[in-house]
Amino acid sequence: MQKRLALVEEEIVRLRRELATLGVDQRLPGLYLTVEVAGTTALLPVEAVMEVVRLVAIEPLPAALPHVRGTMLYRGTPAVVVDLAAMLGVRREPDLDAHLVICGGARMVAVLVDRVRDLVESPVLVEGSVSGESTHAWDGTGLMAGLCRTPEGIRPLLRASAILAVPEGA
Repeated sequence: MQKRLALVEEEIVRLRRELATLGVDQRLPGLYLTVEVAGTTALLPVEAVMEVVRLVAIEPLPAALPHVRGTMLYRGTPAVVVDLAAMLGVRREPDLDAHLVICGGARMVAVLVDRVRDLVESPVLVEGSVSGESTHAWDGTGLMAGLCRTPEGIRPLLRASAILAVPEGA
């Protein structure tokens, strides 16, 4: 487990260096989905997203990791449901109007968020935040790749690969 954690931390450092080489105030190409989770917002690259659906029945998985809510069927295919709020350390029952962001990959994953707000095109990569705030709710989760300025303010950019990396039997 510690070996895997060290690899993740190394990847975070590498990814932040790559983002830094783009330079401050550089636009990131592509579209990003704005998701709201536990009172905070973040950006998720659209390239990882297949569809956004309303919350459906989730079948619990015994002995699953704390952030794995269970499984659900998406168009006849089983998907593991990952709760972003739990990854932030927030325990709560999602509202009935919560969303599942369906993402493909090695395994189908449904990311549970409180809601999907909007799409942002080519957000601007920034260093730190405008308010001088140095820590964010996403710090320490291993999910944040950097910070972006959007018309609505500074938002963390999430690493889709870290969210979608659900171990077999989780």
